[in-house]
Amino acid sequence: MNVSRDVISDLLALYFSGEASPDTCGLIEEYFRKNPAYAQEARRAAEALQTLGMMEELRPDTQLERKALKRAKKLLRVQSILLAVACTLTLNALSLGFSFEIGNGHMRAHWLAIPGQREVVLVLMLLAASTWLSYAFVRRRVKIRILG
Repeated sequence: MNVSRDVISDLLALYFSGEASPDTCGLIEEYFRKNPAYAQEARRAAEALQTLGMMEELRPDTQLERKALKRAKKLLRVQSILLAVACTLTLNALSLGFSFEIGNGHMRAHWLAIPGQREVVLVLMLLAASTWLSYAFVRRRVKIRILG
């Protein structure tokens, strides 16, 4: 009986899964003996498919994925909050540092002219600087851990 390569290719899935009948197994093995190059190629393909099948079974744990997603969301939330606080503190320090005098047909801007203003602005600037550093640290963690 003359069997083409296409027929054997159609039967390979049954053969390698162990579901083929003994006659089909004999037919395929006989074809493999006549064509050893094709037999090696078919076995390599079957091994690759079997490896892929095993990879399907090794899917990540869904709870682990949920935990990682929660951590990522928390880190992004902290990053957003730090950015908002750092911007607010910086703008407050800059705006409180100025005082304006309007009169006699002109306007003057003074830097740290009000008594006690210097200390308040200094504290705000220190807080802003520490918040910016925290933001930079969290942003780096986001890049490394979340964005890879």
